[in-house]
Amino acid sequence: MHHYCISTCTTLSDQEDIRHVWRTEIPKIAYSYEFLMHGILSLSALHLSYVKPEKHSHYLTSSTFHMALGLQTFRTILRKPTAENCFALFAFSSLIMVWICAVPADSKDTQPLSSVIEMFNLCRGITTLLEFFPLINKSCLGPLIARDWSEKRGTPLRLFHGLDDQISRLRYRLAVEVLAEEERSVLEHAITELEKTCQRIEHARTLSASGMVYIWPIVVRVGFISLIEQRQPFALVLLACYCTQLHVFRRFWVLERRAESLLSEIWRDGVFLIQARGNSSVKVSIVYV
Repeated sequence: MHHYCISTCTTLSDQEDIRHVWRTEIPKIAYSYEFLMHGILSLSALHLSYVKPEKHSHYLTSSTFHMALGLQTFRTILRKPTAENCFALFAFSSLIMVWICAVPADSKDTQPLSSVIEMFNLCRGITTLLEFFPLINKSCLGPLIARDWSEKRGTPLRLFHGLDDQISRLRYRLAVEVLAEEERSVLEHAITELEKTCQRIEHARTLSASGMVYIWPIVVRVGFISLIEQRQPFALVLLACYCTQLHVFRRFWVLERRAESLLSEIWRDGVFLIQARGNSSVKVSIVYV
């Protein structure tokens, strides 16, 4: 807990109001909710495994242990959120999203693609709390969901140079591909939301808002996650495009190598499937990323 308060919490944002939430407000809530305390200890241990590589295995084991304990209770309470417990549930949801990105994707029990599927599923868990967002926004946790961007559609993407062209090609290919209508609709929605989130990151007031990388996993439809699990070529390419968002925030330790490891697995597993199905233009999009 000491390491979390003096070190880990300061690495999660450059904005002081957000740091205050991580450093002070979330630990306060955790004193009344044991599962949230386990979440804090888990993230702290994971950070220690990063800053003390000589004890990496020890701290990673500790981190996994605390997260397993926290998740067990969290999932039970999440079934019946209330105005009283929604703050602890939201805080833990925020912790788990950071944690799942920071867990080493090359550990023996984790693969980048399965890890990102878990991340998408865990991120979507926060939608259970949507009805409480107005309440959370007015609380001490408000800075975590404060909007840090302006809505500007159709402007060039400097941080994602060339992505506009690739998305246009994907849209064309998707239009002519023989697909079930539901599958096409899910993919079109994912493309549109990916564009929106890239624009939001592009126009964010500060690139310290690394939490913006979790928006797309939250807003895509459940069917899109199923398509990733099935290694559907278009879904894999969109996931590869999402790696550009992870890359933008690579200076944060929780995201430092996430884009590289995920893209490597998509390339290794996805290109084989894409070649087998004859989607050459889709392969070109992965090459671009």
